[in-house]
Amino acid sequence: MTWLPMVKIYDSNKKQMKHLTIRTGLLMLVAISFTALQAQTKKNFSINGSFVNMPSVPGKVYLRYDAIAEKPADSAVVAHGKYTFKGDLETSVMATLAFVKDAPLTNKERINLMLDQGTIDIVSDQSLSRSTITGSGAIAHKEFLKVTAFAITESAALQKIKDSEGYKTDESLKAEVSKRMTNLFGRSLSDMITYAIDNPESPISPYLSCVLISSGYVRPGTSDSLYQALPAALNSSRLKAGVDAILEKRQKGIFQILDDQKKAEQKLAKVGDSAIDFRQQDINGKAVSLSSFKGKYVLIDFWASWCAPCRAEHPAIVKAYQTYKDKGFTILGVSLDSRNTKQAWLDAIKKDGLTWTQVSDLKAFENQVALLYGVTAIPQNFLIDPNHVIIARNLRGTALEQKLKEIIK
Repeated sequence: MTWLPMVKIYDSNKKQMKHLTIRTGLLMLVAISFTALQAQTKKNFSINGSFVNMPSVPGKVYLRYDAIAEKPADSAVVAHGKYTFKGDLETSVMATLAFVKDAPLTNKERINLMLDQGTIDIVSDQSLSRSTITGSGAIAHKEFLKVTAFAITESAALQKIKDSEGYKTDESLKAEVSKRMTNLFGRSLSDMITYAIDNPESPISPYLSCVLISSGYVRPGTSDSLYQALPAALNSSRLKAGVDAILEKRQKGIFQILDDQKKAEQKLAKVGDSAIDFRQQDINGKAVSLSSFKGKYVLIDFWASWCAPCRAEHPAIVKAYQTYKDKGFTILGVSLDSRNTKQAWLDAIKKDGLTWTQVSDLKAFENQVALLYGVTAIPQNFLIDPNHVIIARNLRGTALEQKLKEIIK
């Protein structure tokens, strides 16, 4: 069974882009530990599996549940090409069938299966990935396939392109695939949200709602709608308890972020403060100090090559510099690049036409100057007067040139 491809997302905790694998279904959107509450009526299920036309039949098959179920992986012995699983669940959840207990995500010999009450018959022809799923317990699974039909079809199409020889060297093809992958992720989320809200009584809607709320990819208003659509019968379930815990933790997280921002703002250098002297190496390895610019108006500009908003400010900063560089004004750029992005920093200086002094210790957000000035986000700048007193900060766009026009006669 084909599933979604790799997509990129932003992890705000680590301040870096990272890949999120959704190939094996929605369970990779969630990493939750659920607190058990009073159990509700259980859904009993049984899986009857068989293998046909297979040159080598495994000795065991493993069943791994989504974290929502709070159940350990199960196994079944294969005898005469057949195997059986029996169990119970509080609500329909995603599970994975594989020949290896902890099968890696790249393992194609696996099935993503939506478990529900009833009997599920699985016939695997030639391989586990080529399986036909029927039976009274397969209704939820078939419903899930309908909801994710676009994702499955588009995923397979994109994988076919990525496996082609032309993809390796065709940059336009890579750009097209990247664009379609982004659209695929957005469309998949939209399809699941619409289904869960419009079909609250469907056996798969509670699971979809839990996954969507947990993922962090839906807006607060949408999360509320999904939450309200959860059936009352699930009020005492692990799933409902898990969702409640997630929302509570998220709310606390918001308050923590606001508190951290307030503390960071208090540490940030302020207008009226004396600028703290510092010394760092420029692009040629020469130590440069802020005090060496005394007697001039200096813009201390914190930026990085990877910071798009920073780069967008450069044309206005370059214009201001060209206008006032011979009138007692200069700029001292402080880069929050790392050793891994040193070349990108040097390339950005050249490409953006930054002809003033640039320094960095290549320690990213641990840059010693950034720590001195309380800088935790960029772009950020401080304008200091000839006596090294901060007279303005965060001058964006034309504001820098307007300020210089005001103070330099």
